[in-house]
Amino acid sequence: MSRLITNRRLFTLLLSVILLIIIAGITLRAKARTASWPERVIMDVQSTISGWVYRPVSQLTGVLGDIQNLHEMYVENARLKTEMQNYSELRAKLADVQAENSRLNTMLQFKQSANSSWNLVPAHIVGREPAEWGSQLTIDVGLADGIQPNMAVIAGDGSLVGRVAEASSHSAKVVLITDTQVGDGVSALVQNGSSQPPFGVVVGSSTARNQLDLTFLSPIAQISPGQTVVTSGLSNIFPKGIIIGKVVNVTQGVQGLTRSATVAPAANFDYLEDVFVVKVKGQSGQ
Repeated sequence: MSRLITNRRLFTLLLSVILLIIIAGITLRAKARTASWPERVIMDVQSTISGWVYRPVSQLTGVLGDIQNLHEMYVENARLKTEMQNYSELRAKLADVQAENSRLNTMLQFKQSANSSWNLVPAHIVGREPAEWGSQLTIDVGLADGIQPNMAVIAGDGSLVGRVAEASSHSAKVVLITDTQVGDGVSALVQNGSSQPPFGVVVGSSTARNQLDLTFLSPIAQISPGQTVVTSGLSNIFPKGIIIGKVVNVTQGVQGLTRSATVAPAANFDYLEDVFVVKVKGQSGQ
């Protein structure tokens, strides 16, 4: 009985497969038939008209796509330019902040190590005429801050800049040591390692910009390039020991009666932004 059922299922399956093959053959023959000449004419006309319409539309679509891409590129380029400009501005601001931080840190370190008898008043340079670049400048402290004429002015690292020439309530004019017009010189000595260092007077050089001349040196003074020149203290304006600069070269005077030297100032006069006014205990204005 079970064998009979099995044979019947097999017969049914074979019959189904044969029917599917017959139907597929009929369908393929129907699809593969050759079109009649009216159908061919209609198909050719449709193909030609489609070609006429498709090609211009396709080209127009391509042009519109290119325009869209160009617009997107333009917008993206503008955005990138804006970001680059913002980045450049931020980088410039960061550089300014870092430079200011470095200057203030230098000033703080010097103030902490400076002579205890000095009262250092910080000041910012607020005025400087190009025609008088090497002669004078204006700072933002004055009489209200205890500043008086003939007080020494030093850079943030402690190197000599000049002296206060005039003071108003909240500002003061400073004559630089490189000035060749009203500068009256700075009494100085050369640290040559001896117990009796040679003395001289430092004035602004009339032949080299931002240079100093050390004059009235003894003809037997032992001076060599590279030695440090400092204030001698033989003045009621400049306290002793302020660094002025370093000897560049030494020259012999007429008939060997005197010697002189060229000194490179320690202060960077082209990039001064912040300074100290030195108020010494017992000095006028305190």
